[in-house]
Amino acid sequence: MDPKFSFLGAKRFERRQDFFNSFRRVVEFALERKAHIFLVSGDLFDSVNPRNPIRTQVIRLFRRLSSEGIRVFMIAGNHDMPRSLEEGMSPLQEIEAAGYARFFSKTSEVEVEHLNIEGLDVAVTGLSYDHTAGQDENPLKKNNVKLPDEGDVAIAMLHYNFSGISVPPSWRAPRVSWEDFPENYRYVALGHVHTSMTLPLRGKTLVAYPGSTERRSFQEEGDEAKGFLYVELGHDSLPRAEFVPVPTRPMKTVKVTLGEETEDPLREIVSRLPGPNQDLLLRLVVDGTLPLNKVSRYNRAALLRELEERFFAATIDDIDLKCTMQKIVSMGNEVKSPIEAFEEAVRELLSKADDEEREVFNLALEIGRKVLEESGAW
Repeated sequence: MDPKFSFLGAKRFERRQDFFNSFRRVVEFALERKAHIFLVSGDLFDSVNPRNPIRTQVIRLFRRLSSEGIRVFMIAGNHDMPRSLEEGMSPLQEIEAAGYARFFSKTSEVEVEHLNIEGLDVAVTGLSYDHTAGQDENPLKKNNVKLPDEGDVAIAMLHYNFSGISVPPSWRAPRVSWEDFPENYRYVALGHVHTSMTLPLRGKTLVAYPGSTERRSFQEEGDEAKGFLYVELGHDSLPRAEFVPVPTRPMKTVKVTLGEETEDPLREIVSRLPGPNQDLLLRLVVDGTLPLNKVSRYNRAALLRELEERFFAATIDDIDLKCTMQKIVSMGNEVKSPIEAFEEAVRELLSKADDEEREVFNLALEIGRKVLEESGAW
């Protein structure tokens, strides 16, 4: 919860609220079903320093769970686990300090708690994310950690990838395997991967990612649903997991390729957009080529205003939109692009500058080129 989303401007506050609303639905479901245990397998928060209002709202939700006798266990993930002492403590420690949850904060030393649930000794153990572990490295072997073989039924909480479950390259992380879990472990509650998936193991163990309860980025646009898992465990049988979807904000990417024959770029793009939808978060990707005499017709500011009127929020990715130009000869001089003319002028000044002035001109060259590119120059 509480992602920054600075690129959304004023809409970022409403977008942040989406994440809280989704989590609140998880809590309400747990209260309705009178769950025994509530597990948070990392990245409850998007950072180690969420804003104070969301901290307060979240603590109130955990207070509701605690007041109904639902035991809450948490670990920190790669987002809400500090990388060092300088980053301070995880915000999850505040929830534990309030008395509403058990936070397994250690990364290289196993913590375990036993519960008596309907006559079964249930052992819950967890490790928070270890930032010092390398991608694809086994953090348990790295830290010489062995999960305890305790209880009639054991539950493990980890925030890593799992060998045997394929993930996209963007989700690469430290990795654990089935060999790390003694046979009495019935449920392995994993975090990190934002897509829900389950993997039966040895006939009686379920390895599961609930996925995220909201779409964090357009990489998750293809996920049909977001939600959480409601899991029922027995002593000698494979746990039964029910995926429970929650309402989420729709996201859509629209790609438009412009060509040299495009007369009115703005009209062409607008004609390819979906119908107005004030709930939709849209990403518009514009690529292709436009001749120099038509570049001025591509009005990015006007396009963004059109998108903002039609949708909840929108972003434009036009980094691959190129300009083609013919060389025009006039009185023996080649016409230069704005960036070329700027660079030539600054380099001429550089050739006459002393050491101190050269440092200033080099900085001006770097900043000026960036400003020109952002304003649409070529």
